[in-house]
Amino acid sequence: MEETKDQWISFYVKKGKYLTELSENHYKNKEYRKALELLNQAYNMFKKGNAPELAEETKQKFSEIKAKHFKKKEE
Repeated sequence: MEETKDQWISFYVKKGKYLTELSENHYKNKEYRKALELLNQAYNMFKKGNAPELAEETKQKFSEIKAKHFKKKEE
């Protein structure tokens, strides 16, 4: 049973890393919304995979992109 749990954790971390890489490609293509979607999914995968450091890095990237490309318009 413990082995299965470890496999799921490994899967979630791998999936999170893949989604992060994919988001970088979308970011380079100026598809910022899609990049944010993928980073959000990656963040959730890292949380499920018990990888708080990676989750925090992903959250930081998300915040940076959002602040840079989706600034609130002041009236």
